Parts: sequence; C-alpha cells; structure tokens
Amino acid sequence: MTDKKDNNTSGPDVNESAAQDVPETENAKTGQDDKKSGGDAKSREAHTDRKSGEDAKNREAQTDKNGGNDKSADAGKAKKELSENEVLKLYLQQTMKELDRVRGELDAVKKQTDSDKQQLEAAQKRLKDMSDEYENYRRRTAVEKENIMSDAVAKAVGALLPALDSLEQAVGCAHGDSENFGKGVEMTLKQLLEGFDKLGVTEIKAEGAQFDPKLHNAVMHVDDDSLGASVVAQVFQKGYAIGDKVIRHSVVKVAN
Repeated sequence: MTDKKDNNTSGPDVNESAAQDVPETENAKTGQDDKKSGGDAKSREAHTDRKSGEDAKNREAQTDKNGGNDKSADAGKAKKELSENEVLKLYLQQTMKELDRVRGELDAVKKQTDSDKQQLEAAQKRLKDMSDEYENYRRRTAVEKENIMSDAVAKAVGALLPALDSLEQAVGCAHGDSENFGKGVEMTLKQLLEGFDKLGVTEIKAEGAQFDPKLHNAVMHVDDDSLGASVVAQVFQKGYAIGDKVIRHSVVKVAN
C-alpha cells in the first residue's frame, strides 16, 4: 500500500515534471521556430537586399546605359548642330560674297551711270551749242544771201540802164529820122551786150558747133551733106551762160 501510495505520490510530481517539460519543449520548439522564422526573415531580408541591390545595380547600369545613350544622342545632336552651323556659316559666307559682288556691280553701274550722265549732259550741251550756232549761221547766211541778191540785182540793173536810156532815146526818134533810129537801136544792142559782159554773161556759141545737149536745145533736124553729123545748122534763139551755169539754152536746128 505504501509503495502504491508512493507511486501515487510520485505521480503528480512526474506529471508536473512532464507538464513542466512540455512547455519547455514547446518553448524550445517555439524558440526554434522563432529562430527559423528569424533565419527565414533574415534570409528573405538578405534575399530582398540582394535582389534590391541587384535591381539597383541593374537600374544603375540601365541608367548608365541610358545615360550613355543620352550622351551619344547628345553628342550626335551636337555634331548635327555643329554640322548645320557649319553649313549655315558657309551659306552666310557665300551670301556675303555674293552681296559684295552685287554691291561692287552696283557701284560700277552707278559710276558708269554717272559717267554716262556726264557724257549725256556734255553731248546735250554740245548739241545745244551747235543748234545755237547753226541758228546764228542760218540767220547770218539768210541776211548775206539777201544782201547778195540785192547786190546782184543792183549790178544787173546798173549794167542794163544804159541800154534803157538808149531805148528811150530811140523811141523819141522813131517818128523822125529813120537812119538815126536804126543807129539808136544798134547802139542799144551794143550797150546790152556790154552790160552782159560786165555781169559775166556770155553768149553760147552754137552755129557750126557740135551739138551739145547741155548747151543746145534741138527743135529741128535737117539732112545737109555740107555739114557733119550732129552739127548745129541754124540758131533760132541765142543762149546765154554765166560761167558754167546755163541761163538759157540755145534753140537750134541740127544737121544729119
């Protein structure tokens, strides 16, 4: 009985001990779980950190790559802009050269225009001077011509006045002595010829001369064996000339 009692007595202690061991075991298990959880958490954290680091590195690399691309693009753009600037600069230089050339041509044209203008003004002045001179010459020659005409008429009338005087005297004697009248007519004719001589007027020789259409006016033709071909056979009206100028052609009859 006593042993049984002891077993019963010791039972609770064992159970209590077991009961105490169970929580400890559970606590240990919980601790292990906590450790495992902690490890897992650390592992996940480490994995997360590592992944985050890799992502950061990847992003940084991508950023660097993008940055490189951007730099390359910027370099290409700058190169393109530089090329465009060079083209623009070259175009501007060519344009300035062309402007200088055109400006030079304009200056040359302006100088030529000024020179032409001066030449035109000089030519207009010379033309005006020549026109004025010609007008003065025309007026002077008109006056001189009128004076010459007056002098010529006066000279001709002066040369013929003695014949006029003789004719007046002959008319006065027409009803008187016929002999004196005939002498007066002969004297008048002589005075007329003398007047012609003073004026330089000469009679054109015609009868017996070779026919000359410049001096003679043939109104008849006759066949005459005693005369040669185209010889003036008879003069119907005398011709007169002053120098080489024919005043009146001789009216003649031409033989053969």
